[in-house]
Amino acid sequence: MSYEVQIKNVESTRIAFMSYRGTIPGASKHFPAVFKSITGKTSGAPFFLYYSFDRQTGEGEMELCLPTGETPTGHGVNVKELPCTKAICTTHFGPYEELDDAYTAIRKFAEENRLEVQMPWREIYIKGPGMLIKGNPEKYVTEIIFPLKEA
Repeated sequence: MSYEVQIKNVESTRIAFMSYRGTIPGASKHFPAVFKSITGKTSGAPFFLYYSFDRQTGEGEMELCLPTGETPTGHGVNVKELPCTKAICTTHFGPYEELDDAYTAIRKFAEENRLEVQMPWREIYIKGPGMLIKGNPEKYVTEIIFPLKEA
């Protein structure tokens, strides 16, 4: 797959989030609690903010996030504002198992343009499995955003 990688300004976003440390399948099992805490009232696509990720073990430190104007109630969910940032972005179309190709395209773009990225990065799940029905992985749409370090 060919990726269009670009630099763009990412708007500030108010999010409800839950901190999580573990595997991605484990994170997916905890994610419904974030939806429940805001009674499903989102103002955008769900996403994970990654603070660390070990590709060999599949474990990481992340936040499970939903853009919202609501105030979360319980379930270990908090709220915060993510600031505006300039970032390297690309969109992946297809199964999550092929996301590494998108990450490779971002790394290559950063190296070629002598850009430094910083944590946390985002995986925004524009179209993915539903809460009840898995859907067709070939039609998943995931946006990846790596904030740039300011000079």
